[in-house]
Amino acid sequence: MYRIAIASNNGESINQHFGQARNFLIYEIGAEGVNFIEDREVSPPQGEAAHSEEYLESIVHLLEDCAAIFVLRIGARSAKYLLLHNIKVFEVDFSLHYIFTTLLKNQQRGKVRIFK
Repeated sequence: MYRIAIASNNGESINQHFGQARNFLIYEIGAEGVNFIEDREVSPPQGEAAHSEEYLESIVHLLEDCAAIFVLRIGARSAKYLLLHNIKVFEVDFSLHYIFTTLLKNQQRGKVRIFK
């Protein structure tokens, strides 16, 4: 069982850039399926603060129980920072349904390696 964070403003698709996301949807993936945990709000950064280490650290703290984050886009520096803090980064343009179906199918086949 593991948790993932999704950058979505509609709950249907991964449609938010990491630096512009105002919330992350948290889901738990396990043998019994997918469960919505909560919607975590992000304090919006001001100006260049979106690229500051303080802002990135606040996101790491917010998502510290998540093994991975799924975003539409993310900058290299932010992605590296998350990876250094054991949060895998996936830049995708898919529906949540597709992501969940793929994760569950691959988990059943023993191919999921995104545990924290």
